Amino acid sequence: MIHLGGGSALLPLPIDALSLEEKCQIIKLLQSKGANIQELNTVRQSMSQLKNGGLARFAKSTTIISLILSDVIGDPLEFIASGPTFYSGNKNQQTLDIFNKYDLIHYIPTQFLQHLKENESTNDNVTKSSTKQIHNVIVGSNHIALDAAAHLCQNSLTCVPFIATTCLQGEAREIGRHLVDLVTTNPSELVYNDNISCLFSDKSTFDAFQKFIKQNKQYYLLLGGETTVVMKNDCGKGGRCQELALSAALTIDNSNNNTSILLLAAGSDGIDGPTDAAGAFAFNGMIIDESDIQKARKALDKHDAYTYLNETNDGINLLKIGHTNTNVMDIIIIFVNNNLYMDSKI
Repeated sequence: MIHLGGGSALLPLPIDALSLEEKCQIIKLLQSKGANIQELNTVRQSMSQLKNGGLARFAKSTTIISLILSDVIGDPLEFIASGPTFYSGNKNQQTLDIFNKYDLIHYIPTQFLQHLKENESTNDNVTKSSTKQIHNVIVGSNHIALDAAAHLCQNSLTCVPFIATTCLQGEAREIGRHLVDLVTTNPSELVYNDNISCLFSDKSTFDAFQKFIKQNKQYYLLLGGETTVVMKNDCGKGGRCQELALSAALTIDNSNNNTSILLLAAGSDGIDGPTDAAGAFAFNGMIIDESDIQKARKALDKHDAYTYLNETNDGINLLKIGHTNTNVMDIIIIFVNNNLYMDSKI
């Protein structure tokens, strides 16, 4: 078997207590509330006959080999495509907790809620697959993609790369601002606080980055993961990568320092949100006219980054590459030429 990012949506077989339409509506509600991929796939597991090891249980073979492309932070088998060949226990109580967290209980079909409450702790599915040999092998991931990108930077672009994290999470526009603040702040003034810690795998990686930027005038900063966008009622057209890039562009031209920045935020599947763009660029001087600044801020507030970027400079700041036929989450690459750090005595 081969399963990959997008498998949760491509392999539906709802339990009897739900229709496919109801299942899709529940996921849309959770996405609109900003639920992360782990929460989405936990709920999907409770709604499906095929997820959470269900596909393996249905398989007639006693030996199953799954080749997996991971689109989930940390590569947990239970969440990649919602774990069709990996059983991780009953998820009904967790699903109820998620509905309560986002205040969605009153929007959930009564029959499904009843099913969840009546089957909170049953684990009948364990014995159904216990006699099978199941081998789950990750053959593609964000970590592998970033390693390849770092290798390209090092050998083809003759510039030193630094991988900060493959576990990037958080509100897209906030991450965009934090990234610019990170690369424009004097390294001796950087503090490992909440705004910074979300950009690194751990404190030791942050410490290594501080030393790294003291020694390198030009470098590539690479990050991977998956940010989120909490939608408002008045929404336009865009995606998390475009929103991150637009927020970064506004922050770059408001930073007033000597750092030259070129940022790319893109989805590895080639599609960011309901658009034909994989993501977008951000760089110095991209948004400097006062009227453009106001338009960009309005677009950001309405989650309408695509419309703004597509209508500005003939859409040149959007990355449009089409479907890549794979998905290992998002990739952010920032080229930094930081004269300020080298000219100051640190």
